[in-house]
Amino acid sequence: MVRALCYHLMIASVFLWALGAPARAQEPDHIRGQITKFEASSMDVKTVAGETIRLIIPDGLTVISLAKGSFTKLDFGVYVGTVAERLKGEEYSPLARDSMSWLHEGLELRIIAEELRGIAAGEQEWDLTPDTIMAHGWVDDIEERTLSIKYGPTQEEETDVEVGRDIPILKMSLGDISLLKPGVYIFAGAQKNGGDEYEAIFIFAGEDGIVPSM
Repeated sequence: MVRALCYHLMIASVFLWALGAPARAQEPDHIRGQITKFEASSMDVKTVAGETIRLIIPDGLTVISLAKGSFTKLDFGVYVGTVAERLKGEEYSPLARDSMSWLHEGLELRIIAEELRGIAAGEQEWDLTPDTIMAHGWVDDIEERTLSIKYGPTQEEETDVEVGRDIPILKMSLGDISLLKPGVYIFAGAQKNGGDEYEAIFIFAGEDGIVPSM
């Protein structure tokens, strides 16, 4: 049990550092693409920009699985993550509360396994598009396809997101290195090692052809 707790804390620290902790000495690079070659300690990835890069795979690499999910699995208290954009018309959320919140358009939604509850809680700017944010927290309210993602005790500590019927809804859970193989689409956090190669910090791997949209 102690070993499992230590592992969970290690993963939490990786995510907080790589997915939005406010005070980092060096931001990781985000790599989105498809594995074209896999070896024991490295792999080649063709990025969405068409560039092929070499990723070094360190011992103990954190690998996260992304599988197909369903909106019907959402309920109050479920831990989720999303990448979203604030609606261009600066539209307010339809969810009723004492103070008004801006409504965001979800670009993806992840239903997060209990073993990862608490990971990267909060809202921060993200780099999928120039106007995106990433938010993690628990579902505090649901009205039709709009949900409130809450990450703190006050009404300001929540993000309201409209979950369209056409956006990816995924299950996010702990995986392992066996998920990494040619043809798999990934989203990785990595740091350049001084040459042309990068060393992976964490990798999200899509199962069954899923393309991580983070």
